Amino acid sequence: MSCDQYNEDGDYVRDIRMGGAPYHRAVDCLYRRHRDDVVGRLQRYVGYMSGQHEEMKDLVQDAFIIMTEKISGQGYNDGSLLHFWVGIAKGLLRNKVKRDARTDLVDDSLKFDDVTTESPETQLMSKEKIEILDDLLTQLGERCKSVLLMWANGYSMKEIKTKLEFTSEVMARKTKFKCKEKLVKLVANSRLKRD
Repeated sequence: MSCDQYNEDGDYVRDIRMGGAPYHRAVDCLYRRHRDDVVGRLQRYVGYMSGQHEEMKDLVQDAFIIMTEKISGQGYNDGSLLHFWVGIAKGLLRNKVKRDARTDLVDDSLKFDDVTTESPETQLMSKEKIEILDDLLTQLGERCKSVLLMWANGYSMKEIKTKLEFTSEVMARKTKFKCKEKLVKLVANSRLKRD
């Protein structure tokens, strides 16, 4: 496939918004043209992390999907597509770092044969919070519960799409977003927030 007809960002935008075959050609050419540059910029942004190259590529791909959705839906007006893509990828990376920082390693206590320094009261409160959260997830429905639990355990959108048989990663991402919004509202109205 020749990408010679794409000299400016406006050429990509025009064909992406057109849909059909021009959309697919523009998306393919745009991805091939800038992907390595975006991965490189993102790695320079965080410093090269050993063993994280594939994770960066996944993040860049997720950012590309979001970018093409924004272009298709008129969520992009002008400016460099390269910088737009990099900005979205940096935003996703910041969100991932925040999410990873909040992740508790619950299973670590299992390594020490249930030896724990927590008081019985603290253990009981933690167990109650887990039960409340499980009840809230159940209220969302099995589909939402599965999506959110997989996402919380670090599964990529591609893995979630495949395992839960979504039609696309975009649909998996939209479902995760809607389910997360519902969960936040439920938590705000629950005993979990008051404790």
